Amino acid sequence: MPLRRLSAGLPRPDQYTPIGAMNRQVTFYSPGVRSATDGTTGAPQAAFSTWAALYAIAGVEIEKAQQIAQKVSHLVVIPYQLGVEENMTIQYLDNGATRIFQIEAVDDPDELRVQLKIYCFEIGQNAGAGS
Repeated sequence: MPLRRLSAGLPRPDQYTPIGAMNRQVTFYSPGVRSATDGTTGAPQAAFSTWAALYAIAGVEIEKAQQIAQKVSHLVVIPYQLGVEENMTIQYLDNGATRIFQIEAVDDPDELRVQLKIYCFEIGQNAGAGS
């Protein structure tokens, strides 16, 4: 088994994520526009694609009516990008499976516009299965 790369570890709060850790292509989607006539919401629109580092932070199981679902929290680090908002979603293709992350918070920790730390979660029957 090969050794783990140094860039694969979760970065400390006071340091940048190495550029080599941003090895996954992700796409950000803006929410669909609401129709003024009938109130339906349209399909989400792709806003932009970028390279990112994905880190699984924690996972919990949620009991719903006769069903158990998982919720996995993730940290997604990308190069600074204008226009990232909390109402967006992130899509990541993982070995042919599409994973969708819902953004909870967007943070530019040092406010120098170098990197964005995006805290998000994935909910579903197989949430976090691709990590």
